[in-house]
Amino acid sequence: MKGLRKKTGLLYWLVWGYAVLVLSALVVVKLGGDRWWPATLLLFGPRWVMAVPLVVLAPLVIFLNRGLLWPLLAAAIFVFGPFMGLSLPFGKIFAPNGLVLKVLTCNVQNGNFNRKALSSLIFDSGADIVAMQECPRELGLELPPGWHVVQEGQLALLSRFPLKLSGSLQMMHPPHKWPRTSLLYCIVQTPNGAVTLCSVHLPSPRYGLQNILDRRTVLSLNRIGFLVDETENRRQVSRQVQEAIASLPRWVIVAGDFNMPVDSTIYREYWSGFSNAFSQVGLGYGWTVGGEVRGLKARVRIDHILTDKGFAPIACRVGPDVGSDHLPVIAELASIATH
Repeated sequence: MKGLRKKTGLLYWLVWGYAVLVLSALVVVKLGGDRWWPATLLLFGPRWVMAVPLVVLAPLVIFLNRGLLWPLLAAAIFVFGPFMGLSLPFGKIFAPNGLVLKVLTCNVQNGNFNRKALSSLIFDSGADIVAMQECPRELGLELPPGWHVVQEGQLALLSRFPLKLSGSLQMMHPPHKWPRTSLLYCIVQTPNGAVTLCSVHLPSPRYGLQNILDRRTVLSLNRIGFLVDETENRRQVSRQVQEAIASLPRWVIVAGDFNMPVDSTIYREYWSGFSNAFSQVGLGYGWTVGGEVRGLKARVRIDHILTDKGFAPIACRVGPDVGSDHLPVIAELASIATH
């Protein structure tokens, strides 16, 4: 009996310690992601690892002390919910009575994608507008008849409606030595009037993260400066791109590879003023890109479709694999304002 009390006592501290760890990790990600380098590692790392203790703790709680199920269940909800970025469509249901645009965005990995698969997706999804990032010079896509294409650098916008190039913005993407196109914007003439369409590709945190990770010591602390400097550059590029978009005519759609999840402090500072289609009406985690951290697979949602108050998202999903390292995102956007 004494041995059992010791086991249950230890289990009590393990369960509550785990619950505190989960809440602490969530707070660190929300408040420090892209602001404090350890939190940035957690922001882009394999967050599912936080669920591993449940495999051990759940059976022990069931057999030794079921009174601890409630704190363990609460911790599990926080892990699989907000910590891992679960999206539930609790937003306002909107019944469209006007223009509905279907928008598709995809980073096509510098041309390393399946052109036939993406062409088929554009046809089959009924897309009206396509935003592409990391485009090759020749797209090589089979498009529906009458489509219009505007390309600047590695960004492209495609539409069944007439497109007019408005401008672009070039910014530094370390470690690249020359500026890259971070923003391409066009005016789309829809049946309901002009819409401003933006394709964006913001700098990646990949190089800073790769520099700070070490095969022998796990972390190379003398290289933290790479990640800190890169994060500051990503913040400045987001600020300048967002300011450029804020000056454009209303009825704005912004689609592309933001290279940050929605719980990044950079995202919240510069992009939370827009409606995020998947955050509002998507179901699930919506992961669009994956990688590995010391052999542990990490998935994150960094490709987004945003709108100003002229549109309301009514559906959003992650599309099938088209051969790129990114998955496409497809959203249906209903107009809720008049010009």
